Amino acid sequence: MAITLKQIAKLANVSLASASRVINEHPGVRPEIRERVWQLIREFGYQPNQNARSLAKTRTQKEDQ
Repeated sequence: MAITLKQIAKLANVSLASASRVINEHPGVRPEIRERVWQLIREFGYQPNQNARSLAKTRTQKEDQ
């Protein structure tokens, strides 16, 4: 089974939100945290789940109106 971002965050000892900020290249993450998260991403070969990303970005009909 593939590793999740939640697992990466736990291994890096950061919040899921911080790990997400690193992935999405948001500012405001300390360089040492950013490097620690990227190191784990490379080490474990983390790949975002495309199905989950698609579901998260899907808008409902009500939102489209």
